[in-house]
Amino acid sequence: RSGVAPFLGRVGMQAGGEAELVDRENAHGVGLLQEPFGKGKGERGAFPSLPEHGNHQGEPAILDPWGKGTFPEGCPDDPFGIVAEEISPFADSIKQVLATDHPILEEAAKHFFAQRQGKQFRPTIVMLMAKACSTKSAESLHEGDTYSKQAMLGQITEMIHVASLIHDDVLDEADTRRGGEAVHKLYSNKVAVIAGDYLLARASVVLAQLHDNEVTEIMSTALESLVQGEIMQIRTASDDLLDMVTYLRKSYHKTASLICDACKSCAILGGHAHDSEIARAAEAYGFHLGLAYQIIDDVLDFTVASDVLGKPAMADVSLGLSTAPVLYAAQSNPELVPLIKRKFKNPGDIDAALRIVLESDGVDKAKALALFHAEEAARAASRLPEGEASKGLTSLLHIVLSRNS
Repeated sequence: RSGVAPFLGRVGMQAGGEAELVDRENAHGVGLLQEPFGKGKGERGAFPSLPEHGNHQGEPAILDPWGKGTFPEGCPDDPFGIVAEEISPFADSIKQVLATDHPILEEAAKHFFAQRQGKQFRPTIVMLMAKACSTKSAESLHEGDTYSKQAMLGQITEMIHVASLIHDDVLDEADTRRGGEAVHKLYSNKVAVIAGDYLLARASVVLAQLHDNEVTEIMSTALESLVQGEIMQIRTASDDLLDMVTYLRKSYHKTASLICDACKSCAILGGHAHDSEIARAAEAYGFHLGLAYQIIDDVLDFTVASDVLGKPAMADVSLGLSTAPVLYAAQSNPELVPLIKRKFKNPGDIDAALRIVLESDGVDKAKALALFHAEEAARAASRLPEGEASKGLTSLLHIVLSRNS
């Protein structure tokens, strides 16, 4: 048992009062998530009661993405540029890691890194966190092997993420990803599944090369969380489809867990004890950023056209998924409930869901929930040593909230 310290994050406030913190220890004993998830049937489906602007303790807001629309004061408007030089070789390094004697497997596994890299959001988080957590001066940052190991962690995180995308597209029968064809459409379902597995296998090899048992255990648990999130999505019971707690748990497992665990691991590789204030702040940042990111992703499913989003609009509803905008809309529009319970399978259900959500306050409430978590992440970033990197982490939150793709 590694004895990683409890993470004191919150998913939000339960309706009607202070949330009860419930310890949930994962199977490997790597940390405790203390989450305000209700224990009994009587508490199921509770929705966060959110402040108008700021955090649940009444502290003033740090972020204002839809008001002034400007970056927080003193924060850079291009956080990606802070670590662009470090991240530049990542794609080539990953392609070297994925080299194999099987050309089709190698081509499929390398597809995202060769064709559509995007902004490499997760590696950027890791490398900003590495700089923010560093006890060294900027001039001595590259001395020793600490920073290079953190760079390896950034590559591991991206490989795990891309593998999950490849597998998700097979399970969701998606035709496109990042504006291009999904891997399984270019090759086949079998090749795509094996390519995703190969990415995970190679990521595990690189993870072992870090020679840090604690980080290996934490990142292995991130893999477990991805699987848990996917099975939650596939096998959600009918009654749970209306449950905000189930939605938030699934969002944690599918999206936030990898970011959260990578941030925690980055701090540990930087020499901070697992129960130190810095490691806990890093973990809290990743947890809340990950939830904010997923909630905004679910909002965009309703508000952005497919050609901008890089994937079909209303994709989640088409898969029978009830996300934050739908759940909030159903609070005041009971006609949505039967559609949610039958997973939008009847003709006209998807169009009806879109109309009801857009005519309700579902999108606005979901955005408020994302802002709540982004504010919590910003406060976690403020507990890191002050500098360009920690301010860059706050800027990333503004980008997450204001993005349209």
